[in-house]
Amino acid sequence: MEVRRMSNSKVDLAISLVQELIRSGELRPGDRLPVEAELAAQLGLSRNSLREAVRAMQAMRILEARQGDGTYISDLDPARMIETLRFAVDVSGPQAVIWFLEIRRMIELHIAGIAAAKRSEAELERLNACHRELSQAASFDAMMEADTRFHVILAEIAGNPILTSLLELVSGPTVRARVWRQQDLAEVCAEHAQVLAGIAARDVDAAKHAMWTHISGVLNWVVAHPEELETPKSPPGSSI
Repeated sequence: MEVRRMSNSKVDLAISLVQELIRSGELRPGDRLPVEAELAAQLGLSRNSLREAVRAMQAMRILEARQGDGTYISDLDPARMIETLRFAVDVSGPQAVIWFLEIRRMIELHIAGIAAAKRSEAELERLNACHRELSQAASFDAMMEADTRFHVILAEIAGNPILTSLLELVSGPTVRARVWRQQDLAEVCAEHAQVLAGIAARDVDAAKHAMWTHISGVLNWVVAHPEELETPKSPPGSSI
């Protein structure tokens, strides 16, 4: 039996109408959606169009189904909703990798400046401990894990969960680029040390400049070698 799906225009209209109910405050986070027949009639939609729209909005984490209890408006947490874009980031091609790296550089620049201005001694020690782990990394995977944690700690110091979610979202292409580039441990450590020095000195400009250099190294390599991103490679398994 052939499965026929609703046209995008009808489903998009249904999504827009439900979203407008949320924007207007008629439906709020935690509210239960009216039953399908009632809501379809209210919006002037077919039940099939509404059903497809509800499924799409569940995937977007705008709605959530509760088994045996209907469909509800989610908490509309921006951080969770940003996560739905991860697949698009993960499958991005070479040009999109460049764009995402440019976005990451802007985000990280801001984060480094905030961290330099507001870090506590305890937070600085967390960064130092992470940097020590990075310098002792015995494999590429260990290096990437410590590198990622360093940036997560910086984002946590900034104290903006949406900024943290955006950073996590655009980090995927950076990791992929470093796999292709097989970046050297000594180079990563030296770049982190410069960022750390700026943060330790509470020097906002120095921290931002060091972060710009750190992210630009990966970005510049991708710009110079876009063909390398066409063929997937596995992370090197040997010691660095």
